[in-house]
Amino acid sequence: MKFNTHIMLAAAMAGLTAGANAATLLFSDNFDESPANESAATFNDNLAATQSGTLATVSYNIDNGSTNAAQHSNGGTNMTLASFNDDRSWGRVSLNNNFATQANAADEPLQVSFNIGTVFGFVGVEDRWVSFSIGNATNQFITNHSVGVLFRANGATQTLNGNTGLGGTPNWNANDLITITLSGTGGVGSAFSTNGSEAKIQIGANNIGTFDIGQQTNAFMTFSSINDTGVFGGGTFDNLSVTLIPEPSAALLGGLGLLALLRRKR
Repeated sequence: MKFNTHIMLAAAMAGLTAGANAATLLFSDNFDESPANESAATFNDNLAATQSGTLATVSYNIDNGSTNAAQHSNGGTNMTLASFNDDRSWGRVSLNNNFATQANAADEPLQVSFNIGTVFGFVGVEDRWVSFSIGNATNQFITNHSVGVLFRANGATQTLNGNTGLGGTPNWNANDLITITLSGTGGVGSAFSTNGSEAKIQIGANNIGTFDIGQQTNAFMTFSSINDTGVFGGGTFDNLSVTLIPEPSAALLGGLGLLALLRRKR
């Protein structure tokens, strides 16, 4: 019987391997361009040096005036958005791709991750911040988007569905990994078809939760900074990644069930 158990375990593991479909990397940008790309005017130059994934390369839509700065590769290590004056100025950068198209085609959840680097120039000021959001158009304010995370200069965070707060207000730390997973209701399928829309948010080690954000149709992604302090200030971002996350297949679920049964018997 011991021999047969080992065979069954091997078969179960084979089922796990066969059923585990790989995630699909749609897009990533590590912002590690050399030489550094340090101006808004050249933001979209040489993107192939920093991007990968099935959609690469994807250009950016830059929304910045004469008093703002948007740098694709600041020193060759990260993306920087900053503002120079005190008239509620901002810098915004959006990806020129609607990722809902790929999520719907695969009928899979969409996961976005990036590192929040620093908020500089106005450290400790609560109402100065940088943000990331996903919504129906490029370069919109965070409260016009379906889901967003705002990082305040005093270390606090805020998660939003339009003007509505979602949940969790942990402090963020420099280089925290931020992950937002968008799916249909119950974590199944695309968030942008007709099965409702949910957002699961992770900030560093803190699992903020999973929230109903209402039916969404588009997934344009925007980074923003805002400043009205009268001093130069903004923030940095790094290691952007957009991935399709497959659901466990029937074979994978069956293999897990068999493993659990065998563990109980042993």
